[in-house]
Amino acid sequence: MGQNIMGVELNLDQEYIKGAVEDIVKAGIVSALGDPAAIVKTALDKTINQRVDRDGKPTRDSWNTKPYLEWLADQAVEKTVRECLQEYVEQNKEVFRQEILRQLSSKAFKNNLAVAFLDCILNSAKSEWKMPISVEFQKPKEW
Repeated sequence: MGQNIMGVELNLDQEYIKGAVEDIVKAGIVSALGDPAAIVKTALDKTINQRVDRDGKPTRDSWNTKPYLEWLADQAVEKTVRECLQEYVEQNKEVFRQEILRQLSSKAFKNNLAVAFLDCILNSAKSEWKMPISVEFQKPKEW
């Protein structure tokens, strides 16, 4: 914007003027409100003590809520535990696989599976809602 004031051409950038005015207004508001440290402390206290729901969203309910700072801490701990467990499981994947196979191969597991299967069939037979089951034995075909 060019203005001729007392024979002097002034070129002032609008964005610069806007920024300067905003800074002056902000400084005026802060000084009118009082001590900036007290304002920040009050805002911080309100934020960390705000009651939030399980998703971390502010709420006015008192049931099943907690302060925001507590919610943040819980989230950080949960995330860290999940990451550590994932890492542990990944590192010990083969050990878990071998143990699962060992337990599946055990006689006790096979007996428990057979008992559970038979109990299921017998309980189905007692029910008013019948499930048709047929068992058939065939001699293997020779090719």
